[in-house]
Amino acid sequence: MYTLPLTQSAISLMSSTNLNMDQNQLQVLQNQLTVGQNITQPSDNPAGVVAVMNVSAQQVRFNQYQTNAQSGLTVAQMANGTLNDAVSVLQSARTTLLQAGSSAVTPASASGLIASLQADSKTLLGMANTAYMGNAIFAGTSGSQTAYDSSGNYLGFGPPPSTTVAPGFQAPTVVVAPFGQSGSSTNMFSAIQKAITDLQAGNYSAVYQGDLQNFDTAFNQVTSAAATQGEYVKELQFMQNQATQSLQNVQTQFGNLQNINYPQLTTQYSQQLSNYQIALQVVSQAVQPTLAKYI
Repeated sequence: MYTLPLTQSAISLMSSTNLNMDQNQLQVLQNQLTVGQNITQPSDNPAGVVAVMNVSAQQVRFNQYQTNAQSGLTVAQMANGTLNDAVSVLQSARTTLLQAGSSAVTPASASGLIASLQADSKTLLGMANTAYMGNAIFAGTSGSQTAYDSSGNYLGFGPPPSTTVAPGFQAPTVVVAPFGQSGSSTNMFSAIQKAITDLQAGNYSAVYQGDLQNFDTAFNQVTSAAATQGEYVKELQFMQNQATQSLQNVQTQFGNLQNINYPQLTTQYSQQLSNYQIALQVVSQAVQPTLAKYI
């Protein structure tokens, strides 16, 4: 097999091509060391660019999940604290109702019991209308500024509000109507008002018997809502931690793809610089007239 001999022009062309390749690679490494990133432009690593874009998109999503969980947790903790305080107020109101069953109750002492129940009802109404950013937190998804009117009628509607905290998963944030729906046996304001009405009428036995039972039914509704709200808080705390951990993992992955390994890249740069200098020397001997453009 006959092979054509390499001419001086062919050798010069090959040497110049190799020199340009070495020079381009040296420039890429130099840029990476300067900006501290593996990829400074798409042409550096097309496949790497796609990987970085995918990880970057995941980073945005998990950051949003973390933000959603934190926002939901803020409202959930507010509701949880409010309901726990309400339980304390209701325990005091129940003690007042028990006192109505005493044989020593007189119209004068009944007035004190009425005043105590009215004060408790007013306090509970304020708690029931606790608002966050202008909206009553216990009014469901209605967006209403109040959850209960002055008579204790429920004004909200819809399911418990929720927030997206993971792919395809929404966590509820606040229970709805924790003090009972309007006209139901679990409406706390109706139960307290019935007891007040009987006390005002001097019907003390009715307060201790039927009114107390109605109160306990509504009380169980509030304590159940408080327990559920506590579970919402725990779930949101868990999901927030999960989102935070996922975000940290994605950020680490992004850093591994994008940020350079200084010791490794410095070694590569030194080796490439040495190769470039050798190639430059070869070209200077083979292509003397064109040496100036490489200096």
